[in-house]
Amino acid sequence: MDPAAARADYFMGATEKARLFVIHNPAAGSRHPERLRRRVEALLAQRQIDFGYAYTESGGHAEELAGEALADGYTRFLAAGGDGTVLEVVSALVDTEASLALLPVGTGNQLAANMRLPKGISRSIDVALNGRVRKIDVGMIDGRPFTCIAGAGFDADVVRPDSSIKRRLGYLAYVYAAAAAAFSPKPSSLRITVDGHEVTCAGIGIEVANMPGLTAPLLRRPVDLIPDGKPDDGLLDVCVLAVETTFDFISAITSIITGRMARDRRLRYYRGREVRVEADPPLTVQIDGERLSSTTPFVATVRPGALRLVVPGE
Repeated sequence: MDPAAARADYFMGATEKARLFVIHNPAAGSRHPERLRRRVEALLAQRQIDFGYAYTESGGHAEELAGEALADGYTRFLAAGGDGTVLEVVSALVDTEASLALLPVGTGNQLAANMRLPKGISRSIDVALNGRVRKIDVGMIDGRPFTCIAGAGFDADVVRPDSSIKRRLGYLAYVYAAAAAAFSPKPSSLRITVDGHEVTCAGIGIEVANMPGLTAPLLRRPVDLIPDGKPDDGLLDVCVLAVETTFDFISAITSIITGRMARDRRLRYYRGREVRVEADPPLTVQIDGERLSSTTPFVATVRPGALRLVVPGE
């Protein structure tokens, strides 16, 4: 699908009441997942909705459950979990006619935050049943989709801090990881090729974004990282963190927080349909908050309008 077609389908009329399949990660968010399940099932029963419900049991299980439900004829899904659960369900739904609604109960909830989706159980159910379907783009790296941001270097290290530190510090482990990167930056030699145009520089990280906002556990709302970023323009946005010193890092982060990122020489922006990233030394890679086992180099591409996301109606 070309970008013009994706934009034309910015909002699509909701279909007739569809069968709904709920995929719930009991390890995400609530300490009492059975209470959440009872609440969701009660709300769906009150509305006389034909639904299925399943807990995930391990990594990759959400994608498996979504694939099986698709084969059983389900056309609308509700992912109750965090970014990892959403990413797995998206993997099964990309380029299908099925639509995805979210019940964000994880730590970051990047897609829900960027799309300004409600957090409460009742409101999320209302959107899942009565919302409109908006087609958004999906980025791809090595055959794996991402809906928000893929990154290499700095953010990949921050989103998955050392497990022993996380056990001791909880959310503060993310702050610790960010501070460690800020006060001891380790720049790589970066080579970025966007739609055949190559640029080189030194830096500690690079973002390939489908959404404008960046979320973190301690942020109340997304911080715009990409000027004028859109989830349905058929393009990926690239932000290079051209930082080599602690002063550079603090200046760049300040520019992002204050909305002056487009004028900061330490933040370099590009836009295109295919992005190749190389780094020496290699950098760790993450997609939507999930760190990959591989490192750079990687190639990111975009699939315009490949995901049908249920959003609040107008």
